[in-house]
Amino acid sequence: MNKLSEDYFSHRIKPEYQTEANILLATTGVLNSISGNYKLFISSTSVQHEDELFFDNIQRFNMTAIVIENGTNNILKFEGLGSPNQCYEYIAKKFELLLEENEDSIYLIQHDELTMEDFISSESCKLSQVVIDKQSSISGLQQKVDEWINILGVRYFSELTNLSNLIEEVGEVARLIGRVYGEQSFKEGEKPECIKTAIADELSDVLFIVVCLANQLDINLDKAFVNNMNKKTKRDITRHKNNSKLK
Repeated sequence: MNKLSEDYFSHRIKPEYQTEANILLATTGVLNSISGNYKLFISSTSVQHEDELFFDNIQRFNMTAIVIENGTNNILKFEGLGSPNQCYEYIAKKFELLLEENEDSIYLIQHDELTMEDFISSESCKLSQVVIDKQSSISGLQQKVDEWINILGVRYFSELTNLSNLIEEVGEVARLIGRVYGEQSFKEGEKPECIKTAIADELSDVLFIVVCLANQLDINLDKAFVNNMNKKTKRDITRHKNNSKLK
């Protein structure tokens, strides 16, 4: 099942409409960028000559769209004049050119048409609810670790000690994966009963120390992770798709 998008599904946007920017804009009034940093929406539409046709089968419109950039006060306006289709095409093209200048592109992903039952029972729906309900999940983890340290751990180890511990725990992960997926073998009596559980435990140790270091350095991992994903998205929009080694 394809990843669902609330704006496409809830408004019953047909799959064939979702791959062309001007049609998607006409049906939703909104276009987003892949990175999520830019949003365009139609702010006003009016008929240029009321009570009359510009041509026998076309009305002439004035259409205004606004572009907002996430995290800034930057606002741009695009104005189209002509038939509705001409206006949508012009505005979508202007938005596309703006995004290209910022190494971004319009979010155009086709989603299958589903019934409401499909939507409610889908894992994608459940996942999106988790994301919405727990936007600060990493910050919550940072708080739990901090409470544990102050109650049971007495105090944080020094940053250098935690760095050493982090390297040690990453080594434990590498040792397990190297023996399971690499050429090395376990010594007698060394192999865990459950490989997956053992790797999960070591990865949790790595995560714990990463969170400790973030707390010590006053780093908000929620914000840092979002910024990092935006960076990756902007940088790698086509990089991996065009990598022949991944095909």
